Amino acid sequence: MHEELTVWFEENQRPLPWRAAYTPYEIWISEIMLQQTQVETVVPYFERWIKAFPNVHALAAADEQAVLKLWAGLGYYSRARNLMAAAKVLAESHRSALPADYEALRALPGIGQYTAGAILSIAFNQPYPVVDGNVRRVLSRINGWEDESPRRLWEAAEKLVHGGVPRMINQAVMELGATVCSFKAPRCLVCPVQRVCVAFKTGKQQEIPPVKKRPATVRVQLFAVVQERNGRFLMKQSRGLWEFPMGGELPEGKLTHAGSCRHTITHHRLEVQVFQGTLASKKGYQWQEFEAVPVSSLTRKILAVAQVG
Repeated sequence: MHEELTVWFEENQRPLPWRAAYTPYEIWISEIMLQQTQVETVVPYFERWIKAFPNVHALAAADEQAVLKLWAGLGYYSRARNLMAAAKVLAESHRSALPADYEALRALPGIGQYTAGAILSIAFNQPYPVVDGNVRRVLSRINGWEDESPRRLWEAAEKLVHGGVPRMINQAVMELGATVCSFKAPRCLVCPVQRVCVAFKTGKQQEIPPVKKRPATVRVQLFAVVQERNGRFLMKQSRGLWEFPMGGELPEGKLTHAGSCRHTITHHRLEVQVFQGTLASKKGYQWQEFEAVPVSSLTRKILAVAQVG
């Protein structure tokens, strides 16, 4: 199976920018960006990031506002903050280089078991396992596992990575899960490991792996106010990002309803009513050039509603 996976990956891998040289820094950045985010979304962000912060030294010295502005739209902003914090540790204690050591990597902010394994196997070609959603699906189907066992998955991944070239094997399984062994419509007829796949042989591709129960969607009603003056907007800073006045109750002031928008964060669906006008109190807010500060995708949606309204 190792040979089939390796040959298939060499012939079918997507030409992703972080695969050009397999530098530890670029693999680290790509893996953090890919958490909870599709590859197609990540690629342009990654390219802009590497242009602005080409190495650990540049990131460690970067201004937080510049980093968050570049990250804006990717969501889960704690990832960007952890990257900055980890870069500072690397600059101070590791000569601005990622260590090829599991425990040293795990000690860095934002790096867990999966990310450490990905960096070590892909960047340093060391035999460390990885288990993400794609790997879980591929290994569960190959072995015909109809129940959930994280420990068994990690053990299988570790055995697999020790049987071939770590960089190639781990990426091959992840790539296979992303492009062939998909969740709803696996393309079994072109799968390189079809001959050893229990799920294919038993026709249980749709039942394996078991579907995880997701938390119920929580609907949250919010009110946002867009106030403009001479091309600038009244905003406040929250965890490094700038946003319009927004909360669970409509603030006092001379306001006109402009429309609404929806935004989903994990299992929370936000229903935002957008108003334009003048707030009665401006305490805690500042006038800002919208494009000069880092803002979230939700804040951009709110502005779009106000401008149309």
